[in-house]
Amino acid sequence: MGQPPRQSTRDSRNGHRRGRMMRRGRDISFLAALLAGMLAAVGARAAEDQREQFVVIQAGRVITLAGPEYTGGQIVLVDGKVRLVGADLEYPASARVIDARGEVVMPGMIHLRTRWDLPSYTRSGVHADRNAEREVFLSEIDFDALLRAGFTAVCFYPGGTGITGRAAVYRTAGDEKIRHLGAAWLRITMTSPGRDKKVLRDAITRARREIAKVEKARKEWEEKQKKGKEEKNQGAGEEEGKDGQEKEKEPGKFTPPRIDPAVLPLVQWLRDKKGPPLLFELSRASDYRHLEQVLAEAPELPLELLYLSAGSSPDYHYVIAELGERKATVVTQARIGYLPYTVTRYHLPAELVRTGCRLALVPMSDSPAALEQLRSRLAELVRAGLSREDALKAVTLRPAEVLGLAHRLGTIEKGKEADLVFLDGDPLAPGTRVYRVMIAGRIVWEAPEQP
Repeated sequence: MGQPPRQSTRDSRNGHRRGRMMRRGRDISFLAALLAGMLAAVGARAAEDQREQFVVIQAGRVITLAGPEYTGGQIVLVDGKVRLVGADLEYPASARVIDARGEVVMPGMIHLRTRWDLPSYTRSGVHADRNAEREVFLSEIDFDALLRAGFTAVCFYPGGTGITGRAAVYRTAGDEKIRHLGAAWLRITMTSPGRDKKVLRDAITRARREIAKVEKARKEWEEKQKKGKEEKNQGAGEEEGKDGQEKEKEPGKFTPPRIDPAVLPLVQWLRDKKGPPLLFELSRASDYRHLEQVLAEAPELPLELLYLSAGSSPDYHYVIAELGERKATVVTQARIGYLPYTVTRYHLPAELVRTGCRLALVPMSDSPAALEQLRSRLAELVRAGLSREDALKAVTLRPAEVLGLAHRLGTIEKGKEADLVFLDGDPLAPGTRVYRVMIAGRIVWEAPEQP
């Protein structure tokens, strides 16, 4: 056999070259596609960062009330909400940084029961249809003292006695569109049983009458529908021959008569076993006994939320164990009193927590001094036995829970709105003052510079 032609060898070499070039081309195409993908991802991330407004708070200490405290902590906010909280966090270089390294940041306090800057009036009877929202004109209320004390939200209640109406919750500053946070509990007083027991009993009776009125109307409607159907069936034979294709008309829907709005929340509880929270106000232990007597006639009404007016000599020790058994949420003033007719100090807030109640605390009164003194009074409660965590939660998380806002406010954690207070020291330390206040991620108040 002869040697293969040289042309064939050259063709083989050329084929190898073309193969290498094709592989090299595929590699370059792959790398180009990979680079393009990476650039696209970076570009998309940059575009997302531009759409989202990042704010980073560099704090000396962060008190979250939802986990550990962070010394030298950071809070990453995006569009007014907490995205991250911790230490040594990563965030975009374009983020706006708030330098609060000399400050302590905590959730804003929530005043659970106030008539700050609202006019006083006298009203009695059953007015569950009233709402404190009707009384609140934000432009006419000076919120400066509340902001200076560290409050980011307040719950205004309707005045008077009896069933006075629904409370309303507002932020203390910020864009007007975000300030109204909704309706809250229905206020029911039992501070004067000779008057208030009759009012509550009469309201329950009226509510039951409203339920009976609707049931009667429904029964009459159903009987009318039944009678009409029977008459139609009797004449069906005659009509069948005339028009077998005629469709049967659907019966109309029942329209219940209007329920008296003054007792509607009680109707909801008695009939549906649900409704707005009911806040019962007491001034002494015996008021609780009178309230129990009335609610024994209407067990559908929940005895879960109480305001205990704490005078200098409260006698709630007679009923506090029962409140604990109920796991009640109790709102009271931040103070330590004395057992009646003794010099024995009585720490009502600590006893409430010890027996199993959830504790929410409010200032002693609606005065600027009482607002400023609240944190000092919390410190006194802690020195006398209440835990620091319970004291701080009693003015932040617990009020948020009562108001149905715990998913938005009350702690510093992912997803919650950035309603925060910046202090120049520990919140329970003497002399600590509020330095600035943030609501929905914006600084809305700053303390004036001291000379």
